[in-house]
Amino acid sequence: MMRNIIAALFKTCLVLFLLGGTCLVFGQLGGLLLQNGEMVVKTWDIFADPTFTISAVAGILGFILGYFPKEKANGADLYSSDEFSEKIENVR
Repeated sequence: MMRNIIAALFKTCLVLFLLGGTCLVFGQLGGLLLQNGEMVVKTWDIFADPTFTISAVAGILGFILGYFPKEKANGADLYSSDEFSEKIENVR
């Protein structure tokens, strides 16, 4: 339950900081193409702090998410790499 909440928050923060970063880059690119220095600075002032803060929160949530136990279905590990390891061993 808690893992699902943290995963949802992580995904939300991820989308938000990617959108913020995109707005930051395209706003500054627009200012550069229009040769408008004030637009470049305003874009930084508007988008930089929220984007960097949200990215830090996403990083912390991702770190915390790694400490939660993995979900299991029917007693099998959903995130198990055993199947991949078996295939690698058979190749050798």
